[in-house]
Amino acid sequence: MALATHFITLDIHLGDAQEDLVGMIEAALAKRGEPLRWAITQVNPATQTATVEAVVTTQA
Repeated sequence: MALATHFITLDIHLGDAQEDLVGMIEAALAKRGEPLRWAITQVNPATQTATVEAVVTTQA
């Protein structure tokens, strides 16, 4: 079983995550693979979005 790692960037709309921002980010990342680490790297108050950069693994 081989694993591949990927660096991904997601934009999360903050209005959709009023209750559980961490849960929403982790659910979005889980669609792309198994998250190893992630961070919010930018917040845009004008558009109410957060940029998330992450490293995920997938089965190769």
